[in-house]
Amino acid sequence: MSKSTPHTTALQSGRHRAFSIVSKALTREMIEEFVAAHPNDRVHGVIHDRDPGTDEHAHVFWYSKTQRTPAAVQRKFPVPVIVRPFIYHPGEPGTDRGKFAMARAARYNTHEHPDQQALGKARYGDDEMIATPGWDWRADVDALNAREHVDPERPARLTLIERLAKRVLAGELTARDVHRQNEKIYLAKGPSYWARLEHTAAEWKRQEAEETERRAYEERRQAEEAEQVERAEQAERERQAADEREAAERAEREAQARQQAEEHAAREAALKAEQATPEYQERVAAEQAERERDDLIDMIAMFHDVKGPRSDRGAHAISYAAELGLTSSDHVCEDGKLTHLGAVLTYAEAVLDLDPDDVDIDEIMPEIQSEIDSYRREISSAGRQLGAAEYHAAEGNQVGFKRALNLRKMYSGYSDLITLPSPRSEIKKAWRDQLLAAA
Repeated sequence: MSKSTPHTTALQSGRHRAFSIVSKALTREMIEEFVAAHPNDRVHGVIHDRDPGTDEHAHVFWYSKTQRTPAAVQRKFPVPVIVRPFIYHPGEPGTDRGKFAMARAARYNTHEHPDQQALGKARYGDDEMIATPGWDWRADVDALNAREHVDPERPARLTLIERLAKRVLAGELTARDVHRQNEKIYLAKGPSYWARLEHTAAEWKRQEAEETERRAYEERRQAEEAEQVERAEQAERERQAADEREAAERAEREAQARQQAEEHAAREAALKAEQATPEYQERVAAEQAERERDDLIDMIAMFHDVKGPRSDRGAHAISYAAELGLTSSDHVCEDGKLTHLGAVLTYAEAVLDLDPDDVDIDEIMPEIQSEIDSYRREISSAGRQLGAAEYHAAEGNQVGFKRALNLRKMYSGYSDLITLPSPRSEIKKAWRDQLLAAA
């Protein structure tokens, strides 16, 4: 069982909501899986693979609704990651403190700020970003840019040569004007350079004149099309009679649908009335608590790599709880199984490294519930994850094979929770034998 070392710093052991996560081993697929596993939080990530002089690495920013320790965040990734609390911008005190934290993080990931561009960093497109669905992070970044008067398209500094060249291309200056204003720059670039710019400006002016003529032609063409539209509208009016007949038939079908909906609503109301009874709610609450207890026992076993049937996992949880002194009737049922409270306290100590005597149940339950939800999603998606990995392995992909091997090692021994199919027949024999051995 993993324990914190005596040298753990206050920053590492403290609980936070916002984190910066960096790793050379994270892949785009891993980031996408992490985003999908936390739909109620805000996540923004990217693979930085084009920065000069810098190794390829992933950078993820996460704002969680639940406070966590950096160590707990690290355990959410299948590869080593560097996790640091994300500190809010010191220039945003009071009510604005942290308001633009995730927008600032997203802007950093794109490297669109002129200061980042001045450092020679590559700029990454919006389509390369991986973010929480439903969050319009680009709108937040644009609002932050407007607030700070930042124009990502404007270079940090324009040289005098660039400013003169822009004015020549805009038709504000001629090559002779540049020579009169700054002979040194004119000669440094050469007469042909300025002549080409002046020629380009003239060509653009000619193209604009052609565009004006083209627009006039387009207006005439649109007038002709308007006449055709009028004729089409007449034909449309003739079709309206047929549409009205179809509308009457549709109204009859909708009436039938409404009747069916009313009958369905009546059945739903009867069901809700039953669900509102104390007996039903008590039964549902008891079933939910029992399921959460069983899930926590399985999560404790998986954390300690205890495999085998559920009875073995339950025995391990009871034994571990006894070592923690959790043996009273509040913690152990008469049938020898852990109670819901016993399972929560045992999991808190085993996985979250919290002393049972110090645990505030009301405070810790949101995080425990989040961990249970993540576990259930993981179990339900295990088959899909394995299938995707072995699909790539069948194509000869080394990364896909390693992921499939790790998944089989992780989930083997839990046959009552996860059914692992046989490896794909297309996988080459050496890899297939390893996959079979892992199970």
